[in-house]
Amino acid sequence: MKLLWITHRRQSEMSSTSRMGIASALEARDWDVKFMSPDGDYRIERSSKIGKGHRSFTRSVSSVLRTTDLDSFSVVIVEWTGVEGAAEILEKESLPWIMMDRSPPVSSGVIGWFQRKQYNKAWGIARSQGSGRAVKSTYMAASQKWDGPSSIVPAGVDPTIFEIATMNENPLIVCHGSLDRSRELHRLTTMDVNLLLFGEGNDSRRLAKITRVESAGEVAPRLACADIGVMHLPNRDVWKHASPLKVAEFAAAGLLVVASDVSGLEKYRDAGWLTLVPLGDDVACKTALHALCELPIEERRRLGVLARKESERSMTWGNCTGPLHTMLLEVKR
Repeated sequence: MKLLWITHRRQSEMSSTSRMGIASALEARDWDVKFMSPDGDYRIERSSKIGKGHRSFTRSVSSVLRTTDLDSFSVVIVEWTGVEGAAEILEKESLPWIMMDRSPPVSSGVIGWFQRKQYNKAWGIARSQGSGRAVKSTYMAASQKWDGPSSIVPAGVDPTIFEIATMNENPLIVCHGSLDRSRELHRLTTMDVNLLLFGEGNDSRRLAKITRVESAGEVAPRLACADIGVMHLPNRDVWKHASPLKVAEFAAAGLLVVASDVSGLEKYRDAGWLTLVPLGDDVACKTALHALCELPIEERRRLGVLARKESERSMTWGNCTGPLHTMLLEVKR
């Protein structure tokens, strides 16, 4: 069974971890996954100029699809950014496609307004022409009207590539991933903890002036040297959709975790290794971090082992992609 996945993300980006994890799990179920992306099996372009990205990308998707032999494909995954450029051609080819939504717009201001307009248009097209949808959390599923096949694909992890952290006498708090201004990570620097941020984004230079910041790179070795993972998100409705990849990675590394209370973490609410705090609540986040830092190192290690076991039990990509696999079988030609 051959599957085409259309995305504007490069496979080399940190944000592509979920895509590669999902694709690998699908391939383990006998799907032959090919990417149409800026560095994929089928190359498409996306302008880096502000205001030009979406239009250039949709035009490139349309152009490349017109010259691609689609007869061998059974189904297509189209991320919302590519729907506008792909839907018409896929309909003409009678090739079923599902919309994948893992990253709703989070920007504010004029840029955010344009992104939300494009996002809503993509959902409108998907409702009328798509064969199914895949979203990352129950909150996201409930927030969009939908009558057809649907699957929830939460963030997962491959625990085998992570070593369990040994823990430090002076606990190290780590936050990794996007360092964009939209995440307001500067608020973590006010919490009087031993903090490490690593990743990439448009706020990295400012953050580097006020706390320890390292560039993007291998995740597993750095988490193995930490004690506590933190995911502190702004109090905006869009973040409630989240099923955070970084929490799955924290758990696989055997870290204790303080995270914003988002939809994708609901089933772990009572886990001893996880402390959930309200979105944007700096006081609650700081209090939770300090409480974990004060635990004896033996207790932190014990809870870390529980986190690792949970990642192996319920957070593997194979576990997370089961519903998606079933839906793809349902809609494929």
